Amino acid sequence: MRSNVLRWRRFFIMMEEDSGGGGGGDGPAEQGGSGGEDKPQDELAAPGYFAQLPEEKAKSDAYKTLYRYQKLDELADALLEANGKLEGMDRAIIVPKKGDKEGVAEFAKKLGVPDEPSGYKMEALSDISKDQPELVDAIRKGCRRMLFTERQGEAIGEMIASVNKANAIREKMEIRNNIRHQSERVAALYKDVFPAEIDRNNAAAEDISRYESFLKETGLEELISSSLLAGNPKMIKAISAYAKKHGGVVTAKGGSIGAGGESRNGGKTIMPMSKDWEDFVKAQAK
Repeated sequence: MRSNVLRWRRFFIMMEEDSGGGGGGDGPAEQGGSGGEDKPQDELAAPGYFAQLPEEKAKSDAYKTLYRYQKLDELADALLEANGKLEGMDRAIIVPKKGDKEGVAEFAKKLGVPDEPSGYKMEALSDISKDQPELVDAIRKGCRRMLFTERQGEAIGEMIASVNKANAIREKMEIRNNIRHQSERVAALYKDVFPAEIDRNNAAAEDISRYESFLKETGLEELISSSLLAGNPKMIKAISAYAKKHGGVVTAKGGSIGAGGESRNGGKTIMPMSKDWEDFVKAQAK
């Protein structure tokens, strides 16, 4: 196609040098007029500039397709438009065929795909990368395998970071909510055991107090309180039952949960003054 374009360029140069018969409206071109586009191609007459073509070309079916351009400037405009499209094809990205490794590499390069997975910076996942570098590396490899551009890869990282942030916020809210309502949730476990609400509340208060002391003594307080296990009623009841079965008592931080209720700080059992325990003591005193 490019050779045809060059041939037409030479043709127009020759026409500019030869002033005879080159005007678009002095010959048969006026028969078709400027309204040639409105007529079917087989009803159009040969344009005037066809007089400068060799006779065999002027009468050939291939050249008859140019009848639609009844004026020379129309043909020139069409040629310039076609030439512009050809130049655009030089910058076009050709989709490679299956199995064409070199073509795929060239295709990826033109798209802006990094040569290696490490080309994806994943700045949005810098915090995750500190704790789970293998996870971020897997994300990079996945982006490269899918031929994502560097910007697309960064967008994937930003999306994952946003989801993680939203999950972290939701988890903190859930933990806070569980701790806030742990008393009524534990009390609900005794619904079938104690018909009276005050008895259920007393049982819950005792379980929670023993549970909190157990966490302090074992050093699990911070770990449990920052996880979704915090405020879990079944776990609270289970830990309380375990401590009670093994002779544990409710002690303040620094005491011990051991048989006989003796502590390391002088043998005196100290009751933590939590809100649950205060309610429990008041209820027991009535």
